[in-house]
This record gives sequence, structure tokens and C-alpha cells, in this order.
Amino acid sequence: MSLKSLSLALLAGLAITPAYAADRTVETINGTVTIPEAPQRIVVLNSALAGSVYVLGFDVLAVGRSARATTEEGYSSVWAEQARKSGSTVVDFTDNGYNMEEILGLEPDLIIGGGQGFPGHLTTQAYDQLSAIAPTVLVDRAINTWQGEIAYLSDVLDRKDEADAAVATYEARVAEVKAAITLPPQPTVFLLPLEVGAPPYFLPEGSATPQLFAEVGFEPDKLTERLPDFAAYGTGDSVEVGMERVSDVLTAPTMIVVPWDAEGTKVADLAGDPITGKLPAIVSGQAYDFPDYAYRFDYYGALATLDQIEQTFAK
Repeated sequence: MSLKSLSLALLAGLAITPAYAADRTVETINGTVTIPEAPQRIVVLNSALAGSVYVLGFDVLAVGRSARATTEEGYSSVWAEQARKSGSTVVDFTDNGYNMEEILGLEPDLIIGGGQGFPGHLTTQAYDQLSAIAPTVLVDRAINTWQGEIAYLSDVLDRKDEADAAVATYEARVAEVKAAITLPPQPTVFLLPLEVGAPPYFLPEGSATPQLFAEVGFEPDKLTERLPDFAAYGTGDSVEVGMERVSDVLTAPTMIVVPWDAEGTKVADLAGDPITGKLPAIVSGQAYDFPDYAYRFDYYGALATLDQIEQTFAK
């Protein structure tokens, strides 16, 4: 639907924007946006941001379909309980974007998008159309940790106390897990393989997944320090390794393998490949499969990843 068509639909009364008890202005990457003081019909189009909105204490009217750890409903399993309690419906999307008529029909009073991944890209492209439907806040894709996302959204939504409580819960859980595990040999490389035989990606030591592991005692291999010629991809949280360099680069004694999605490449698949099968961590049995939610996680994904670390490396 074009911006003009959306405007005509709104004028024709096909969607009735709820009357707000009060408004407040917030600063976003698209400038100043006026939003409801207490939004009641929030639509979160990037599922990677949904957990942050739930933990801040909001019901979510509709959420974009999750691409990782997906339940039958289309939720991410890490926040499915919150979504069910909230009665969230699922908004699907294609390579061409979202169905604007569907979003219009939801009658949202606030739309949240942006952030990392393809859904974030789609909402950024569609900002003008979305903001014609309801006030729209896009999270800067440069914010690449759940802590950064929740801090920004808590500022937008005026829920700092809830954000502080979430961080405190996380930090307490980090301390518990750190005391409960035995570390494998260090350092550790974090691999994001797309398919067997294709160039894999490693997660730079400063990105979210290695940093979470570092908080419980792991030593992420400092690949970007040793290999400054490698260029980060996208938002900077993955780096491609050409197959001709795999044996020279991925030499750490321990490897954490995070698939792109639930059906993605696992350690057993890598072990059967003539190149990756000879990597030290795989040969020694120190390569470990982790769920797909251990990459680009939100608050609930971070807690779920900590649970998996505790289970995998329990004393």
C-alpha cells in the first residue's frame, strides 16, 4: 500500500486512532516523535525487540513473526509465555516487506521497529508508511546488545525501573552460572555456519554472544585483533572466513557453534566436512552446539543462553 493510499484510508476512517490520555515526545533516529504516554496497542514488527517490550511490562498487540526458535504460533520460544499471556497476534512478512493493510487494521497506537536483522531493515525502509498509520519508533541498528536495546526502549517508554530490574536479574544469574560451571580449554571461538562447505562466519570477540560467555569466565579468541584485515558484515556482529583461511583462523581449542536457525548447521555437520572436520576444537570434541537464540538475543534469549551454558558445562 502506498503512503497516499494509507493516508486516504486513514481519512476515510478505516482505522480509528485511539484517543490518548496524554502524549509525550521522544527523540529517535528519525527525529522527534510524539507517542502516547501509556500506549495500549503496541505493535512490535521486529521480533528481536519484542522481549524488551514484554520485560518492560507492556502487553503487545501484535509481533512480527520470529525467525529463530519459532513456536507453532510464530513466537520465539524464549518469550512465548509472555506473548501468550499478552494475547499477541503474529504479523508475517515477505522479502518485499509487511502488509500495510494488515497493520492498519490492527489500529495500533504505537509501532516499534528497526533493530538488527532483516525485519529491522524492512521497517526502516517502510518508516514513512508505518508512521502514517501510527507513531513509529525505530531502534538504531547500531545498538547491538540487549542491554542497549532495553535501555533505549525504557527511555522511550518511560520504564527505567523495569529495565534496571531486568539488568539486576540478569547480573544475578550470571554470577550463579559462573559459579556452577567448569570451563573447557580456552580461548573459545564462536562460529555462525550457514551451510556445510560454505564460508562460515565467526562472531567477533566484542559482539554480544562472546561477551555474554566472557561474563561467566570464557575467554573469547581475539580474532579481530589478530586478523585486522577481516571486515565485519552487516551490523558488525559477524565476520566471514573464506574456506581457504578456515584452518589458519579457527584454531581455538574450544568452539561454540550457533546456527542461523533451528535447522541450521550443527557440530556433526561440520565434523563431516573435509576442512572444518579437521579444526582443533572439533577433533578434540570441544565443539558445542548452542540454540539459534544464542545469536542476537534479547533479555529472555540471554537468560536462556545462560541456562544452556550452565547445562552444558555444569561442574
